[in-house]
Amino acid sequence: MLPVMRRLLLALGCACSLSAMPAAQDPVAVAPQMVKVEFENDQIRVLRSRYAPHQAMPMHSHPGRVVILLTDANRVSTTPDGVAHPAVGKSGEVAWRDGGTHALQNLGDTPMETIEIEVKRAIAAGVPVTLDIPANPAVPMPVQFEPHHHFAFQNQYVRVMDVLMPVGEPSQFHTHALDNVSVDLSGDKSQGQPMGGEWQPAVNVVHGSAAFHRAVGQPYTHRVRSAGQQDYHVIDIEILP
Repeated sequence: MLPVMRRLLLALGCACSLSAMPAAQDPVAVAPQMVKVEFENDQIRVLRSRYAPHQAMPMHSHPGRVVILLTDANRVSTTPDGVAHPAVGKSGEVAWRDGGTHALQNLGDTPMETIEIEVKRAIAAGVPVTLDIPANPAVPMPVQFEPHHHFAFQNQYVRVMDVLMPVGEPSQFHTHALDNVSVDLSGDKSQGQPMGGEWQPAVNVVHGSAAFHRAVGQPYTHRVRSAGQQDYHVIDIEILP
């Protein structure tokens, strides 16, 4: 299981908001054959980007966002001033990237795929926040204190957790009180149990699938487990108010 990248990446170019972004700079408009909208509401937009080997995306802009690599990635980002920023990453890495404008090219000989969760209000640069975990959290506990939810990073916009459920080891009951996006990385089947209820039917785990979960105003408490023969690995991105 590959570790999650816990560093914050520096901003590339000037910050911008989706509402202020010219259509010509929206990645969906710039490269509709490469970028698809998986989900959108007034808070976030979830994009799936696929690059063929050596394919480039023209100059485009983003607000601050969480980027998850679904494949290994050897790429170069070029800012409007012409400066190139090469980077190499492994499948499963997740990082915060401040808003900016850039062009991006896949330098590899294999396809590259990412999920990006754009936070529409993320105009200013992200400021890292630490998480203090109490020695004996109450049960059921807030999701960020559940032992299988490993803290990756947090800023004023998002809290990101790397969740690993070994076969035969369910999570403890925990409560989600914030809207969140889950991105499956590996496993074959997963299963959830609402507090006070029965285990729900197992569902197939699809690598790279992304799902939005509403929790603000309707918090939910549950536990999860791998229901198959493989460990279940998922990234959970909470949208902070």
